[in-house]
Amino acid sequence: MTNDQGQITIDEAAANADIQKIRSAIAKLQDAQNSMKQLKANAETMTGMTGNAIADKSQSLSKQVDDLIENLKQAAQLISKTVAKYKEQDAGLAGQIRGLL
Repeated sequence: MTNDQGQITIDEAAANADIQKIRSAIAKLQDAQNSMKQLKANAETMTGMTGNAIADKSQSLSKQVDDLIENLKQAAQLISKTVAKYKEQDAGLAGQIRGLL
């Protein structure tokens, strides 16, 4: 977030809320992926072209979900690292200010 002076501020509570939302999205994507795997397994027992098409499409979608999950995990890690970095910088600056007083 940027304040009136153009300075960047980090709201730790908001960042943690975002991470929770990301984790929730990951869980929902994992549930969807499990359903697609089950669909693929069922489709593979079907005869004819329809079963093959369903199995192929579900495998393709499962790969896309894998990529989405990985991207969300990386986003959550980046948010956590950013918050930690700014907390560390804030603590260092606070120590320097106390040293000047």
